[in-house]
Amino acid sequence: MKTILPFLLLFLMPAFSGAQTCNCPAQFDWLRQKLALNYSGYRDKVKPEQQADFERHTATFQAKITQVQSDTACLRLLSEWAQWFRDGHIQLYAQNTAPEETPAEIRQRYADWERIALTEKEVRKYLDASDLDPVEGIYQNTEGNYHVAVMRNSTPERDFVAVLLKADSVWWLPGQVKFDLKINESVQAGGLYSARYYMRDHSQRSPTVHFASGKLHFLELGEWYKQYPGPPNAIPKKQVFTLETLDANTALLSVPTMNESVRLELDSLIRANAALLERTPHLIIDCRGNGGGSDITYYPLTPYVYSGPVRDHRTQIYATDDNIQKYERLRHDKNFPTLYRLYFGQMARKMSRNKGKFVGKCGMAKEKVKNLKANPQRVAILIDGQCASSCEQF
Repeated sequence: MKTILPFLLLFLMPAFSGAQTCNCPAQFDWLRQKLALNYSGYRDKVKPEQQADFERHTATFQAKITQVQSDTACLRLLSEWAQWFRDGHIQLYAQNTAPEETPAEIRQRYADWERIALTEKEVRKYLDASDLDPVEGIYQNTEGNYHVAVMRNSTPERDFVAVLLKADSVWWLPGQVKFDLKINESVQAGGLYSARYYMRDHSQRSPTVHFASGKLHFLELGEWYKQYPGPPNAIPKKQVFTLETLDANTALLSVPTMNESVRLELDSLIRANAALLERTPHLIIDCRGNGGGSDITYYPLTPYVYSGPVRDHRTQIYATDDNIQKYERLRHDKNFPTLYRLYFGQMARKMSRNKGKFVGKCGMAKEKVKNLKANPQRVAILIDGQCASSCEQF
């Protein structure tokens, strides 16, 4: 049985550990050591004929890194250095190592934030009695965890203010100002605003906002849906994967990611539409922009795509202490089926006996798929240059 997590075939993914005072040279040393030890492609990339180029590249970044004063700049330089390997599986993330704040400490940090004391009853009374601008009303965000009252509140900086009626009561409290809107006078048709929008950590963004059909669309920040006055606007449920019928003979399935964290959504979609798929002769699977994730995500599709046994490349795993620890953690991860967790445990034990070696068989293997379907009879898979890793494997 082959592994189902492509990035684990290569190395233990490095993590960038942030700190209050940046020590980028130490972070760089840590990263280089981790890659040299755990990255299964390291010896293929840093061959004797590439050694001089790699050392020049590293020395250039070593000089830059000694001048860095912030975690953000350090992470950017480390990521740029790692691009030398030309492997999208090398991904660096910032890890917050600061002591975790308590809810009370977070609330205290924003205790002086602008507030306007309003109850929902008072807001509804105002909305029922006033000659309203169309944008005024009670809105809810897509996730449903925030409700705001958008009301006229003219100052030199704004024409309307959004006051929280419902919030998480940690980062944001009812009564605090979540965003405000300024009419864009240059647009004659109306419905366009500039905004000061405050994120979860109260940092400011200044997006353009379009209002139409009871919806405030904040460019790159999402939507808010008017719930009052008038009939409440339906809030669409966000779906990662979609399936639609194009005609009596053709269905279109969108698979924009192979991320393991959402694999059950695809599995549920396939199960719920099994009858449709099994009577539809043509299936288009749109994988454009799919940057990969885990092979386990696309397994529910194989009975509809395969027509019989297929030949596939076996894979090997590089056995190091860090990679063994990764497989030990996966062995206890109940998000994976029991069969896979047993496999992870088996591989962890085998790697422990073969440290410093590649574990697993090479060459081609014949893979059988159970419960092959008669339909679809023809399958087209759309890809582009962004299809990577598990998308390519699929």
